[in-house]
Amino acid sequence: MRLSTRLARLTLNDWQGDPVELGSLWKHRPVVLVFIRHFG
Repeated sequence: MRLSTRLARLTLNDWQGDPVELGSLWKHRPVVLVFIRHFG
């Protein structure tokens, strides 16, 4: 199974706290995914 297929099933919260399935983000266009760690 391709990594993109496995990642598409993951659900994360968007900036407003709403759940978003990752696969829906790159369904129609390319996506850049950035994770930022909060130090504080």
